[in-house]
Amino acid sequence: MPTLTIADLPYSNNLRVAEIVRDGIPARALRIFADTLSLNLTDIARVVLIPRRTLERRMAANALLRTGESERVVRLGRIFAKAKDVFEDSDEAATWLNEPLDSFGGQTPLQLSSTEPGAREVEQILGRIEHCVFS
Repeated sequence: MPTLTIADLPYSNNLRVAEIVRDGIPARALRIFADTLSLNLTDIARVVLIPRRTLERRMAANALLRTGESERVVRLGRIFAKAKDVFEDSDEAATWLNEPLDSFGGQTPLQLSSTEPGAREVEQILGRIEHCVFS
């Protein structure tokens, strides 16, 4: 079975993504996702609200994330997929997601995306960028 790549989940297929979340995302997939986002393991753990040591233990045991944890990872994956689509480049998307923004009170879009309401705000800003609406 190929390695699950969070950045490339079929986000347009909600039923498939729901199945992946229910089954649990392999903890080890977060290391690849962290690299994609130019984050270290501590930073990705903080953003998905999993204690770093817990994440390290799960990775070492080749364990799956719990449903709630998998949902938070998918939320970030959706945000990254949207940013990648808007900026038409993975590196530019990762850079934007890691950049503190005044419109987010100095937080990065990734930090804000650690909660559902924050992620919705990031999605709205990405939509404005995509459609050149600056207000």
